[in-house]
Amino acid sequence: IIKESTDNFVNQQIVLNYLRDKLGSFDNILITDFNKDKLESLLRLHPGVKDVEVFASQKGEIEILIEQKEAIVRVKSNAEDYYLDEFGNKMQLFDHYTPKLMVATGNVSTKNHADLYAFIKEINKSDFWRAQITQIHFGKHDIVLIPRVGNQKINIGGFGDIVEKLDNLYQFYKIALDVKGWQTYSDINLEFNSQIICVKK
Repeated sequence: IIKESTDNFVNQQIVLNYLRDKLGSFDNILITDFNKDKLESLLRLHPGVKDVEVFASQKGEIEILIEQKEAIVRVKSNAEDYYLDEFGNKMQLFDHYTPKLMVATGNVSTKNHADLYAFIKEINKSDFWRAQITQIHFGKHDIVLIPRVGNQKINIGGFGDIVEKLDNLYQFYKIALDVKGWQTYSDINLEFNSQIICVKK
C-alpha cells in the first residue's frame, strides 16, 4: 500500500521488482522464517521511500505500508542533476517519473543546500510565489529568480532578508506592473535593502 502523495516515485510494481531484485523469489517463505525488521530496513534503502511499516498475519499474509519521499526542488548545477527532498537532503532522479518543480541552476553546491531549502520552504507558503517563480539561478556573485509571468530577471543578491525582498517585489507587482505592464522591464534588482531598481527593455 502506497500512501497518497503529491509525488509518484514508487508504486506497487516498482516495490515488488525492487524486492525481487534484492531478495529473489519470496513466495514460499515460511512465516517463522520471515524477518519483518530486515524487510523494513531493506525498503528504507530505496531512494524513493521515506518510511515503511511491515505487518505479518498468522495466515502468512504480508502487508507493506509505504510513505514515499517528496521532492521540493530540482537542482541542475554545472556538475550534477538531482532533487532536494522535503528535509533538504539530496535525492536522486528517477527515470519513470519527473515532478513539476522549481529548478535551481548554475553554481549550486552542497554549501548552498541549507539556504536553498529555506528559500523553497518560504516560497511554498504562498500560492502566488509557488506559481510565479519557476527557476532560481546561482551566478558567481548573485542569485537571480526567473518568473513564470513576465520576462524579467529578478536579482535578489543573496538570501538575506528574503521575506522583506519578496514582500517588496509583491507590492511592486501590485502597483507598478499593473500600471506599466508586465513586459516593461527586463531586469528587477532587489539586492539593496528597501530599494527596487528596474531596467526598462
